[in-house]
Amino acid sequence: MKIVSRNLLLYALLLLIYSVLFRFGLSTMLTAERWVWVVLISVAYGAAIFFTAWTTGKRDGMNNFLFDAGFRWNLTTFIVWGAVSEAWFLMGFQSVHEPIRIVHITLLIWSGFLFLHFILFLILRRRTIKGVHKSDIFE
Repeated sequence: MKIVSRNLLLYALLLLIYSVLFRFGLSTMLTAERWVWVVLISVAYGAAIFFTAWTTGKRDGMNNFLFDAGFRWNLTTFIVWGAVSEAWFLMGFQSVHEPIRIVHITLLIWSGFLFLHFILFLILRRRTIKGVHKSDIFE
């Protein structure tokens, strides 16, 4: 059982690429005031993250019997998205319609949900033996 698996690293790398492309597209479309494209880019970004997390997480679940309810993926997404978003603003690439406050509010709300996910992870972890669900061991 590996906490940082190959599938998680692949997901983090793809998420990094998606996030940079998303930030570029979002800032460009916000500057051009093309609001429909902003929505389309956001939906495509969310769908790409969901599909990538689903496939890499499923593959990781087959190879790595760590029962974590997707917490590692949620934490990775939080860290990568937050780092890319903060770096985007620090480098001055943002649009005039894109205040940093939105990123900070998003990270604040997300951190609350991440904390709840961590609590769920701890509860589920109590029902496992070394990360493997008890029903998988004693069947």
